[in-house]
Amino acid sequence: MTVLLNFLRLVLAGIWTTLLGTPLMVAIYTRYWYGLLRAKLGRRDILDHVLEANAYLAGWVAQRLWTSVLLALAGIRLRVRELVPVDWNAPHVICANHASIFDILALVRVVPPPFRFVAKRELVKWPIVGWALRPAGQIIIDRADRTRAIRSIAEAAVRKIRGQVIFFVEGTRTRTGQLLPFKKGAFYFAINQRLPILPTAVRGSYAVLAKVPWWRMHPGRDIDILFCPTLQSPAAPSADGLGTAVQGLLDETREEITTALAPG
Repeated sequence: MTVLLNFLRLVLAGIWTTLLGTPLMVAIYTRYWYGLLRAKLGRRDILDHVLEANAYLAGWVAQRLWTSVLLALAGIRLRVRELVPVDWNAPHVICANHASIFDILALVRVVPPPFRFVAKRELVKWPIVGWALRPAGQIIIDRADRTRAIRSIAEAAVRKIRGQVIFFVEGTRTRTGQLLPFKKGAFYFAINQRLPILPTAVRGSYAVLAKVPWWRMHPGRDIDILFCPTLQSPAAPSADGLGTAVQGLLDETREEITTALAPG
């Protein structure tokens, strides 16, 4: 019975995603192709404006209409806590743990748009959601090619797009529920752009739906999102000191997330 209900939830989620995503893709792709054309004619600033507008539109639709229904279908209740009030008018590099697909839905639901996820290249093949990533201004990286991944993040930094940049700093979903080692890309990005880190702990999503098996969902659970105090990136360290600064910021972020994930 549980398997049947979960299958029904999946079907309804697919239908809702298609109904919302189809007109959204028409809108954002039309503007995206126009922006690309203007960029080829020397107006890259217009492409930047288009990507920011698309990020806001896609984020608004996803937050207000898409995730609200998907989370309701799964019976998921979100509880959000800011350990220190967050100034959402200022950009941050949000560094979050990653234990479930529901982490994405939870963050989309609570982070004010525009926001940009750093997403692996494989996701662009997903129907509707993946197809919308690139024209919606999300940052696509190739995890199999470190040089290209770094280049993609650097190119994204050049675009002056407002809003939050979201990294799942483990790089992939944990299979055990325990934190994996953190990747360093988010911290290089934060230091190079002089942006503060916002450590973010997502707690409870692993109990809802783990990576393995991907189909065994446990509805009716709570997911807690805890925004920890921001960490200021060090001011432009020298080339020799950059690695040390990155590691220090990584360690501080991991400590904040680990503490926030602890029971109690």
